[in-house]
Amino acid sequence: MDTQLALCTFEQSERLLKAGFDWETFPYVYVVKNYTNWGKDHYVGDLVTNPLSDTSKYISAPTVELALQWFRNVKGIVNCISREVKDDDTIEYVGKFKDLYLTNFTYIDYPAAASALLDELLTLIEEENL
Repeated sequence: MDTQLALCTFEQSERLLKAGFDWETFPYVYVVKNYTNWGKDHYVGDLVTNPLSDTSKYISAPTVELALQWFRNVKGIVNCISREVKDDDTIEYVGKFKDLYLTNFTYIDYPAAASALLDELLTLIEEENL
């Protein structure tokens, strides 16, 4: 799996919008509401790649990597995923920000660690701890 292409979930995208994320991510966006003129195939949270011109109906769906980059570039919050080889030669991925390990999560794959780091950063922003 290409870790660069993992998209944020609809919930993460909503939280990013509330945190001030305003980078354009076309063509990947989520439907904000179920508009009847779209028919029964569009519901809240559907991923679409060809949005109509009214962008108020959509939320940007960035990749997790782009969202983490936004935290670095716009919010000034240094963050990364650390790859660690354990004594038994297993590999673990741990999220870090501001030179602190987020020890409450360690994953065996990069995408899960990156998504968890994003969730943690969003929670800290929402709680105004950053």
